[in-house]
Amino acid sequence: MEHEHRRRIDRITSGDFLADLNDVDVDTIRAMRDDCREEEARLSFARRVIHGQLDIVRAEQRRRVGSRDEGLVSTLTDVLADKGTSQSRELRSAPLYIPEEGGYGQRSHDTLVDDADLGRVPDMDDAELGSLLERLTDKESRISSLRRTVLTNLDALQDELIVRYRDGNVDVDRVVASSVKAEDEQG
Repeated sequence: MEHEHRRRIDRITSGDFLADLNDVDVDTIRAMRDDCREEEARLSFARRVIHGQLDIVRAEQRRRVGSRDEGLVSTLTDVLADKGTSQSRELRSAPLYIPEEGGYGQRSHDTLVDDADLGRVPDMDDAELGSLLERLTDKESRISSLRRTVLTNLDALQDELIVRYRDGNVDVDRVVASSVKAEDEQG
């Protein structure tokens, strides 16, 4: 396969990722599905980080049109409070992505905004703040688009596995045994 030499995210979001799926063995489909799950977790993490950054920029914009008595720093607790839900994660049972030291920031969608820019938010003029908001919004849109592609492919792989299990094309006992063995090796 030509796409084996590309980065995982490039392979998973490539138009040929699901090509010839009917000819792929179950173990390979499961590996492809696991790759999708890991990339979805990584992209979800990147989206959460960028949403926090967007919240900071928007809070500064609101502060500027409202009362200037309260500084951005004093509102950070409210801005960065996790109001999200884990419902979608639970439905897909996706792994939680926790970046390893030195393992995050290697890709364009990992590096969201230079920390120096984010640290200067209160000192930026309105035009700079607007430009930062635009860059962040564009980055979030690109990450979301990648994530949608990954989720679409993940769903297709999961559907293919379900069909194969349902139609009896897979020895379920062998799959369960190999899963248990893999978990034992990891744990």
